[in-house]
Amino acid sequence: MRWKKDQKGKVNGTQGMKRKVEWKALRICAVLSCINMLLLYSLWSYLSTSATFQSFSRELILQHQAQPPSPGVSASSYLGYTAHVFPSQGDSLVYYLYIPAHYNPAHKYPLVLLLHGGGERSKPGNTLSQNEKLLLNDPYASVWSADYNAPGNPHIQQNWPCFVVIPQMESSQQWVNVDVHQGSYVQPSQPSTPLLLTKELLDALQHMYTGIDSNRLYITGLSNGGLGTWDAIERWPTYFAAAAPIAGAGDPSKAAVLKNLPIWAFHGSMDPTIPVSGSREMIAAIQAAGGHPHYTEFAGQGHGVWPYVYSLNTSPLRVTGFFSWLFSQHK
Repeated sequence: MRWKKDQKGKVNGTQGMKRKVEWKALRICAVLSCINMLLLYSLWSYLSTSATFQSFSRELILQHQAQPPSPGVSASSYLGYTAHVFPSQGDSLVYYLYIPAHYNPAHKYPLVLLLHGGGERSKPGNTLSQNEKLLLNDPYASVWSADYNAPGNPHIQQNWPCFVVIPQMESSQQWVNVDVHQGSYVQPSQPSTPLLLTKELLDALQHMYTGIDSNRLYITGLSNGGLGTWDAIERWPTYFAAAAPIAGAGDPSKAAVLKNLPIWAFHGSMDPTIPVSGSREMIAAIQAAGGHPHYTEFAGQGHGVWPYVYSLNTSPLRVTGFFSWLFSQHK
């Protein structure tokens, strides 16, 4: 019995030591876990404020927003456009994206960037859907869609399947931060926020949609968007394959950079909103630099000449050959 008691006591002592070791190990693991969490939190705090992380986050958000809907999944759309919000460094840009039917990333498609006029800016208090319809219900925006159906329909998507991007400014913004009624202007040192975001958006979309042909990026815009078109091509003269500013104006002193860019500009000779001199002076400056831009001036017409350019009616003033000219341009 004595032997058994000693053996039992020895066994109990060994088990007690094991328990102490196990408790120490658990405490060490708990401390290490806390340290690890603190390190991860510190790393996250640092990365979340870094430009690299913010850029990466924007890319992930754009991937989620801009990817075509998966088969069998219904995507909210209007006239074939889908609405998106592009975030960047604390700012954001609403835009509407049209993807050509039967899009195949193995093929190459042109992309048209359309800059709207001042009247189609988003309205405070409107929902995204209301602002979307405010812009896309205008024929100059809907004409690029396969769903467009009106007299004089140029059937753009049937003849030239393409991506269409239409960004929408806020009510307080402009494509160029100048007095739009003065005609020619001195270009601001920095682009406006919506124009800069639009450029970043185009870069991101080309990364996401490999079927976009970077050699066939076209820009066109009217009124306020006409100024934006001139400003964009003067800032990034090799980015686009062609430009079609309508009822706009630019900085003639910088026109030399445009001498090799295919341009077709339009203006009404009696424009009371943006002086026709805005287009005349840009065209003259490009020609003086050795360029050969196209220019159509509508005699006796006022500001709203874009229906003639975009074939929104059957008027005798309707421009023939505009779309075939635009989509034939390559870098």
